[in-house]
Amino acid sequence: MEIKRLLDDLDGGALVFQTEHEQVRANCLRVDGVPGPDVHMLEDAGADFALLSLEARAYFKVLDEAPELIMYSQRDPRWRNEVYAGGLTFGEAGCYTVCVAMMLSLAGYTDTPPEVAAKLREAGCYDNPQYPANLTRPDRIVEPYPRMRYDGPVDVNKDGPLRWHDSAADMERFGIELAKGPTIIEADFQPGGPFNQHFVVALSFTDDHEDLVVCDSYDGVRTKLLERYAKDDWNLARALYGMRLLRVADN
Repeated sequence: MEIKRLLDDLDGGALVFQTEHEQVRANCLRVDGVPGPDVHMLEDAGADFALLSLEARAYFKVLDEAPELIMYSQRDPRWRNEVYAGGLTFGEAGCYTVCVAMMLSLAGYTDTPPEVAAKLREAGCYDNPQYPANLTRPDRIVEPYPRMRYDGPVDVNKDGPLRWHDSAADMERFGIELAKGPTIIEADFQPGGPFNQHFVVALSFTDDHEDLVVCDSYDGVRTKLLERYAKDDWNLARALYGMRLLRVADN
């Protein structure tokens, strides 16, 4: 295999280097076809080191720890009035896209929700003429964000395994997924009235397993699911309507 092809295959991926003294875990930030001056290019790429060949150079950022989730709000004044897709603004209906931006941060991406929306539009993630503002092709998120993977089917069929609109949620299945890390979940924004779909990121069960600690895309704060998106007599199985299984790809 050509060295350039090898470096290109690393683009956007995390890997471990074995040095003489230690292992170094790093993300590949960029691959350039023409090598440039070392110091300036490292600074430009925000990289700690580069691998150089005659054909290309790959820039890497050392990862000391797994990145923490960045909390975003669809009502952030910087973008709440900005259209994300289909003529709708983040403030109106951008909760799912904002959740995607939060999940991407776990892979080290720092794109803001508008930057994420632009890349998802280009990848055809909103590619449904009937619902142009709906993120109906989440499987395509991996095209602009190769450090991610999408584990779930497109969740539009009421009989699908991840959609719990007509029956109680499968809490055993949900617990298995949550144990893997933060998970995008679907809730009812206005419990008790006509169903109003909303997405938040579930972080963990509460200590008593009776509620979920979530990051709410509505205002970007850490809160609890049942406190916001349930009637008084609801439990988690009633308040949880579905999952969207966007994950950080394995190294």
